[in-house]
Amino acid sequence: MKISNLFLTISLLFLVISCKNKETSEAPTYKNYQDLSFGELSPAMVDDFFNHDKKEQILVEPGYYVWGTSVVKWNGEYHAYYARWKKEYEHKGWMTNCEIAHGVSKNPQGPFKFVNVVLKDHKTGGWDLNNSHNPYAVVAQGKISLYYIANDIHNLLKATKTTIDQVNTEWFDANRMAIRDRQRIGVAIADNPSGPFVKAKEPVVAPDNVKFKKIAVNPAVIYNNNEYLMIMKGDDLAHEKPFRIQLVGSAKHADGPFTFKEKPVYAKAQTEDATMWFDQTLNKHFMVCHVMGKNDLALFSSKNGYDWEPDERSVFMKKEFKLSDGTIWKPKRVERPFVLTNEKGQPIMIYVAVYDKNTNGNIALPINITKIQK
Repeated sequence: MKISNLFLTISLLFLVISCKNKETSEAPTYKNYQDLSFGELSPAMVDDFFNHDKKEQILVEPGYYVWGTSVVKWNGEYHAYYARWKKEYEHKGWMTNCEIAHGVSKNPQGPFKFVNVVLKDHKTGGWDLNNSHNPYAVVAQGKISLYYIANDIHNLLKATKTTIDQVNTEWFDANRMAIRDRQRIGVAIADNPSGPFVKAKEPVVAPDNVKFKKIAVNPAVIYNNNEYLMIMKGDDLAHEKPFRIQLVGSAKHADGPFTFKEKPVYAKAQTEDATMWFDQTLNKHFMVCHVMGKNDLALFSSKNGYDWEPDERSVFMKKEFKLSDGTIWKPKRVERPFVLTNEKGQPIMIYVAVYDKNTNGNIALPINITKIQK
């Protein structure tokens, strides 16, 4: 009997060790992103883009410009928050006539079915009377925090002796630079993806004229180690004309206050449109952003989330798309990247805003992590 029990114990121990070894061998392990690759688009998908036909990997809407998407997973479904404005306002309408819409899909690549508008372009009250743009959604502490930018134009309305009901395209055009310098970051928080989203009473980030000036835009936020980490864009104090820099800050609560470091994320060139994540496998923070004047989207990394350097894979992706027939599509503009990760912080999808031939929309590309260097 003792011999039988001993044999059974040894057999079970061998089985457990074998299973653990199998799990270890099958687990996706990698040292860096050097061999990361992207899925392709088909020529038919490109046609869908120009025809404003919403399909998998293509987020477009007839009659609208669509520019910038943030996606979160909630109860097994994927929810996209995207900036859109009517085509009658032309491309420049992003700054004054934009709203944030919400769509849902069972797959991260879409297609995203329109559900509702969660933040309007014009409001009747609050600091953010005008515009809703740059959506960036974070799921944390059982809620969805939707960061966005809007224009705090109360003082401008007073200076021009205009009421919000009198504002029109001519007024926007005449005051465009003044409006540009009144862009601020806000947050709206909800218990479910469709809202209602309750807006913070004040901007969560505004220029302090000590570390940055004029604007606070392009928020990218993650929740890690019991804090909210944000990268955002402002104007550099050292330049008289607009020179965009990105700073990193943190807060204990979704609605701030955020405390920012003085050191820019990258000071050698103007940068904007950050997306950020924390990869648990590599135990590092990563950021993809648009370096102005470059033909690619750059990749940066950081061990602590505050001190950033160009990653060893310095180019995350080129601003072009390889099609399944071997051709290359090079749109006029590719900006506003957003990287979606799985529960381990591994990148699984990138969404980018694309402008070409008077069409704006968002393109989704699967990220292949099975080919990452082992």
